[in-house]
Amino acid sequence: MELQYFLCAFSLLCELSSAMQCYKCDPERTYTNEETLCEQFDGSARYVTDCIHSTMCYKRVISLDLGNGLATTTTQRGCASQTMSGDQAKINGKWRPVNTIYDVYNEGCAEDPSDIERATTTLYCYCRGDLCNGVDSYTISRYLLLIVIIGLILS
Repeated sequence: MELQYFLCAFSLLCELSSAMQCYKCDPERTYTNEETLCEQFDGSARYVTDCIHSTMCYKRVISLDLGNGLATTTTQRGCASQTMSGDQAKINGKWRPVNTIYDVYNEGCAEDPSDIERATTTLYCYCRGDLCNGVDSYTISRYLLLIVIIGLILS
């Protein structure tokens, strides 16, 4: 019986994939028409993407004040850009392109300071953890679930 609880707890801690996952959607279609639009965002699997060159997700919310109490908002979600093109490293005596991940963002949300006198405001949000850039809802982490299971076992 204890082995079953151990296996259950262990499976909660194991990662199913090596890449971090984020929601990805764009505010408008481009020429490829392959993008998923954020206005139709529902948190389903079709919006999930693997972030192989990033450790963070982002969400950008742009609000435009149209006047007379009217406003419009657009949202964009994706993997935070944490690599620089052109990075190289000497590997086995030869210079080769590498994708070094730089930790340049702080977790949380902040408005773009250059939007002070504009009719638009841009809010940038960065977060760590799979699918953390979804809608503002509370999700149960694996660790919280593990604590609840251990609490049930001990009681």
